Amino acid sequence: MIMEEERAPLQLMVIDIMAGLLRQRPEDIRLEHSLLNDLYLDSLHVLELLTLLEQRFGFETDAEDLQPHVFSTVESVVTFVREKAAS
Repeated sequence: MIMEEERAPLQLMVIDIMAGLLRQRPEDIRLEHSLLNDLYLDSLHVLELLTLLEQRFGFETDAEDLQPHVFSTVESVVTFVREKAAS
């Protein structure tokens, strides 16, 4: 379970995973970035990101979890991971 004090490390871990996937520097990725408009993730990137997050944080995603708002910003992905990892 992810505790309240682990929020910042969780954000950093998610950003590090995104940076590795996109071959960018983590410090160039901000929570408010749009995955589509700012980071240019396409549907294949999103699936690869989801797989990496599931492996790293030990959760499984159901089809109903795959809503557009979940993958709209970096912050929305962090929120999704926090909720899935806590359950």
